[in-house]
Amino acid sequence: MSAVQRIKNGVSAVLTDAQSRHEYAARVKWLLRGSGQLPAWSLEYRAGLHGIYHVHAHRSHEDATRTLHCPADCATGAPLSHLYEARYVYELEDTVVNTVTSAALLCSTPEPPFFIRESISWPFESIVSHGLDIPEIKNATRGPVGPTTIFGSTGNYYHWLIEEVPMLLRALERNPAITVLTFRDGITDRHRAIERALGFTITPSDKTVRLADHVLPGRASDSWFIHPRDAELLLTLGEKITAAISDPPAKIYVSRRHAARSLPNEAELESQLSDRGFRIIHPENLSWADQIAIFRAAKTVVAPHGAGLSNLVFSEPGAKVIELTNGRHYNRCFEWICHVAGHTYVPVGADDGRYRTTSELTSAIEEALD
Repeated sequence: MSAVQRIKNGVSAVLTDAQSRHEYAARVKWLLRGSGQLPAWSLEYRAGLHGIYHVHAHRSHEDATRTLHCPADCATGAPLSHLYEARYVYELEDTVVNTVTSAALLCSTPEPPFFIRESISWPFESIVSHGLDIPEIKNATRGPVGPTTIFGSTGNYYHWLIEEVPMLLRALERNPAITVLTFRDGITDRHRAIERALGFTITPSDKTVRLADHVLPGRASDSWFIHPRDAELLLTLGEKITAAISDPPAKIYVSRRHAARSLPNEAELESQLSDRGFRIIHPENLSWADQIAIFRAAKTVVAPHGAGLSNLVFSEPGAKVIELTNGRHYNRCFEWICHVAGHTYVPVGADDGRYRTTSELTSAIEEALD
């Protein structure tokens, strides 16, 4: 996509979408004044302090520190490792929370309120500069009485599925009867599908709420690195949302032809793969339950880099995944999903000039599948 087209798309989003306008305003505020005087602290760091600096936060459901490595036969040839910090589910008194991003401030200490580092996976500065604003206390409405958690409604599908949904699942593990809040303008059919599958009730909420009893599944600094236990929770969730389908496609190609960052000549590639037994999938034309069902059944998945590959968390271990990588947007997040979920991952550089024709790219995909 050209720079001019990116600008046009950005302007269109700001003019037509309220959340895009809000994110743009947050970026402008960040550029003009930075983060202001709001401190940011880790609950785990503060737990080791005493006196007025100690924070009372009941902890449960620990996920211990662990390190995960690429398998020895990783096809990228560039070994990758990630240290997962210990995680807990916290019970906190008096917080102010953004129900879109789950970003939270703790207000129950003798000092001024501070941003809770474990409430979001991104670095603090990145949150603000990307428009994921920190909730302001003066705009908060009172939340419900009793244990309450947040089911985030961010529009980014990857981050919503890989990070927000597991937070809800961990909170429900802690307390199945917990009150679940979601920003009323951000509730989607996907939220409702999970609500039906798990048998809880979503309570529509204002964007900023003040909670007397906040159950916060703490995150670590793992954005782009799905947690192994979160992968297990999502695989089980997929089984609950949808049953097996008749005539399941064993080989699928996940198209981006009608989305940003589509491949050149993608229609031609789809035609050639279809002739080789692939079912061409356009996620935007399918219900979420149908997407999950298709990924659950797929044994071979080929796709350009894009959010649709997030659905690999629903595939049974052992799938063969060919990612058509985009050098200008290169990110190893889907590779890591494959490592954690037990799939075989092979990248094919679709835009690096190596393949002069679509037929050459198709041949490279077939070679990667051997």
